[in-house]
Amino acid sequence: MAIINRVLEGSVRVDGRDAETVGSDEFIHEDRPFKKRILENQDTFIPEVQRYAWGGECRVEIDMHAWLHAKETHDSAMHIWGDTRFYEGDSEDTGELEDQEHFDFWVPRSVQEETPAIVNVVDLVHPEHVGQDDWARVTFALFNRKPQDEED
Repeated sequence: MAIINRVLEGSVRVDGRDAETVGSDEFIHEDRPFKKRILENQDTFIPEVQRYAWGGECRVEIDMHAWLHAKETHDSAMHIWGDTRFYEGDSEDTGELEDQEHFDFWVPRSVQEETPAIVNVVDLVHPEHVGQDDWARVTFALFNRKPQDEED
């Protein structure tokens, strides 16, 4: 029996603001593309998108997992899940957790090159300053493609 696999391809983008009392606010707009082969029925961790830091005081951490389901039962859909955490303190290595959100979504099998990306957004904010100061937005834009060396 052949091992079924697909490629999870796309990017994770973090946008955010580190609001400053004195001086200019500092921003992040960082997009990290990646491509990872995912084997059927195995939990796969995606380390390529794990840590984003900016402004000397803010950091977003992402623990992202993928699971490729069987073609016979789920048409090779990928289940994507994990956690995002937003830290803000006196350095980018701070332990001051300000917000965390779980994410959980599906990426169906992309059958044509023009199939649009599946987009999922997670907003993280400093709970004491909602809407005005420190914040981060994590945007997942993902495709579930066949490997170049295999037929669909």
